[in-house]
Amino acid sequence: MKMNRYRASASLIVLMAAPAIAQDVSAPQTGDMIIVTAQKRSENIQDVPIALTAISGDRLIAAGITDLSGLDRLVPGLQFGQSGNDARPAIRGARTENISNQQDPVVSFFVDGVYRSRTSQALAAFTDVARVEVLRGPQGTLYGRNSFGGAINVISNAPTDELAAGATVTVGNYNAVRAEGFVNAPLTDTLSARVSGSYDTRDGYVRNSFDRNNDILDKNETYVRGQLRWEPSSDFNATVRASIWRQGGNGGSDFGYFNAGTPIDPNGGAFTYDEVINASLARINTRVGGGNSPSDAGPFSIARDADFVLDTDQRTIDLEANYDFGPVAAKLLVGYTDFRTFRSADADLSIFPSGFEYQEDIAKTFTQEFQLTSTGEGAFEWTAGVFHMTDNTTGIFAFDRIFNTDLLTNRPITTSPAPNSDFNSLAFVNTDSLAFFGQGTFKISDALRVTGGVRWTRDSKDFSRQTNGTFTQPLVFTGTPFRDNATFEKVTWRAVVEGDLTKDNLLYASVSTGFQSGGFNNSADAITGGASFDEQTITAYEIGSKNSFLDGALTANLSLYWNEFRGLLANAFVDAGNGTILTISTNAGAARARGAELELNWRPSDALNLNAGFTYNDATFGNFTLQEPISGTQRNLDGGRIPFTPDFTARVGGEYRFDLAGGARVVPGFNIYYSTSFNTNDFDYRFAEQGNYARLDLSLAYRATDNRWFVQAFGNNVTDQAVLTRTVRFGQNAIAQAFAPPATYGVRLGLNF
Repeated sequence: MKMNRYRASASLIVLMAAPAIAQDVSAPQTGDMIIVTAQKRSENIQDVPIALTAISGDRLIAAGITDLSGLDRLVPGLQFGQSGNDARPAIRGARTENISNQQDPVVSFFVDGVYRSRTSQALAAFTDVARVEVLRGPQGTLYGRNSFGGAINVISNAPTDELAAGATVTVGNYNAVRAEGFVNAPLTDTLSARVSGSYDTRDGYVRNSFDRNNDILDKNETYVRGQLRWEPSSDFNATVRASIWRQGGNGGSDFGYFNAGTPIDPNGGAFTYDEVINASLARINTRVGGGNSPSDAGPFSIARDADFVLDTDQRTIDLEANYDFGPVAAKLLVGYTDFRTFRSADADLSIFPSGFEYQEDIAKTFTQEFQLTSTGEGAFEWTAGVFHMTDNTTGIFAFDRIFNTDLLTNRPITTSPAPNSDFNSLAFVNTDSLAFFGQGTFKISDALRVTGGVRWTRDSKDFSRQTNGTFTQPLVFTGTPFRDNATFEKVTWRAVVEGDLTKDNLLYASVSTGFQSGGFNNSADAITGGASFDEQTITAYEIGSKNSFLDGALTANLSLYWNEFRGLLANAFVDAGNGTILTISTNAGAARARGAELELNWRPSDALNLNAGFTYNDATFGNFTLQEPISGTQRNLDGGRIPFTPDFTARVGGEYRFDLAGGARVVPGFNIYYSTSFNTNDFDYRFAEQGNYARLDLSLAYRATDNRWFVQAFGNNVTDQAVLTRTVRFGQNAIAQAFAPPATYGVRLGLNF
């Protein structure tokens, strides 16, 4: 472990508050009743016949999880990948490949039930959160927006009629400072307000040896949310939420920040497929203008001259209204999101002033959802709803050379400006989505129930694209845009049989279908044409059991699943000339994922809490044809592993409470996460494989007698594992990669007012 990377900050910034600090941040989920709303009604999680994990806001704070990127440490079946500032989650074989504005997220992300349409939005800060619910498998019959591989719903702490405030402040290595807090106040007998915010800053943990002021994967983030809740009667309430989220600094501005080198052909000449798959890497930067200089020194050390920039701005406003008519409850959910993110990076991956690249994505999303839910105690429970969304997105991509390149040295000729850029594009995608959905459960007896759900979805998409090869600042696009449109319509459904073996033991079996509409590729017309990829579909089978033992002290939840994918998307690579490689999406074929997940929570005493999660996943491609970009060979990947799906993962965690004189407590805790190897590319490249690894997180908390404050020391990834999260082939066969954060540690202080 390189201790010179870790610089503890001496500064302490106090914001105004943080989530539910009055509760014990080390409070386990074990043995307690966890109430979720995964099925649009409040239920004990042990009564929900869905593979579902719920994580409280207190537990997120204790684990140091501040956004989506840390959830895979606690949720079986969830793997988190990332490239630049784009989240690439994977659940049970459904992985995120296309993150552009031409495609919808594979794993749907919601905040207080409101859909977020871009993968970058899933990295917004977890601030003043009540809980996060992660549902595995398609979730279309109860959720407004169609969900293909799974759904993640972040649920905020709502305004209450009590005056309260709290704060947490965290300081750590890389000069990290995070301050988070809330203030809740009743304004009248029927009106309450809650204001929450967080400020998060740190130095970059990827050092730029050429320019230390240009490190990357730093943080400069603020998030503010305001809520007003009006409850004039027990039958009616309405909540208005508004938020602003901003990211600055350099952040994850580079799509694949680490230049790992280029594959070595052992026999010279043209690569064969087997030679590429088994190739090692020469530590040379082969990018045009990169000067054939050495590739990057390590996963957390690079050398670049071009400025990195990350600039994200998101503004949201939502309205939620609920009215209880007696036998039926109605919910109206309206949301508007104005999102923009810009990131720029060094195109030649070197210290030479050869070129730059940037990507700007804009999304203006308006959603409306109306639900009716039965409230009676009869034999039939049901929910029905209608959902409408308009999602207008803009994607601007620029890949430009500043100077011509000397063919002998592969360095820029600084006296010879480049007459043409590589590739610039401007794309608009406007989506109009309409859906009707419903689900009902019939109680055959007190112990046996059957559920059926159906959904009809129609996504209409209009596409416009312009490209150019001229270097201008700012970019100018001329000529007639290429236009296309497509409509994707599908009926999906869900069927469940569930039975109570005892009051504490539930057994269920389900089958459900899901789909994700197709879209368009952002590249030259002659290469890809118009609506260049079709819909993806999934049929998901699951048998599960939820169990409570020892008067609720032990819970054991098991699920067995089998997912069949059709038309699964993959990335293909097209040479657009001038050495520019474009990534396009293509329906490569079929795949299947089958496996088992087990979650255990055990509280053998009031002082001791233990929890564990285990996942076995056999996820392979079926008839899945794709061109390997380096050898140019068309291959059927039948039997190959789906990326980001390790065969086995295990998590074991726990904490013990030592009671001190006077009522104070000391609570040490740990979490060990183990994963077998997995690939980070559709092709089983040897250089793209993340091997078996184990990650260890540790904490030690002291809580005051009156529970008004706590202090916690923590270390995350103390084993300092460099975990590969993405591998991509760039032009000139340069291999670009991204890695999860190295070891971090610090101290966290929580106050309750």
